[in-house]
Amino acid sequence: MTETLVIFAKSPTPGRVKTRLQLPPDQAAALHAAFVRDVVERHQSERFTTVLFRGDSPEHEFWTQLGIPLRDQVGSSLGQRMAHCFKALSDSQRAVVMIGTDSPNLPTARVEQAFRALETHDAVLGPACDGGYYLIGMRQFYAQLFPSDMPWGSADVLTRTLRILDESAIDYRLLDFWYDVDRPQDLALLCAHQGYLVREQIRPATHTFACIKKFGLWP
Repeated sequence: MTETLVIFAKSPTPGRVKTRLQLPPDQAAALHAAFVRDVVERHQSERFTTVLFRGDSPEHEFWTQLGIPLRDQVGSSLGQRMAHCFKALSDSQRAVVMIGTDSPNLPTARVEQAFRALETHDAVLGPACDGGYYLIGMRQFYAQLFPSDMPWGSADVLTRTLRILDESAIDYRLLDFWYDVDRPQDLALLCAHQGYLVREQIRPATHTFACIKKFGLWP
């Protein structure tokens, strides 16, 4: 049995992505596309298979530019789509780890740590600073982690998920915090953080910063 990294992503459609960044819709869509490209290029490995689950507009030409296996998300809510993905893969994979595309500079070490954690734990969670999580992984499908009343996108997701893990007696590992880039202050943090990551020899978010430079989003 193999290990699979799932990247969850939306198509870069103006007006439907990165709206909280308060940018012109075309710029927000271009930045989102850059995020996706960086995440796809960053998180490739000979150790695991990487597949992208696209969330909408399967006919969008952007998907054919990525050079990665593609599958379609199924379900109306984020929780339903995530649950369907894990359920579809869990029987044939030793471990499945899922990330989104809101953290274009997420170190590859976090994904590697997640797969290592699943060698001895049933689940793994990467907590995000905004109250959600940037990574979730498991060795088998736990439907209870995706309840129908979960307020996806809110600051309560992490707290509620941790409570479910504890109440379900699921043996899990918690990774270190990281941050998503959803709001103007997150984008400022991403830019200010870049110098440190370069000094630490962590792969830069090349497409993201080319886009930021193009639109003059950071001095």
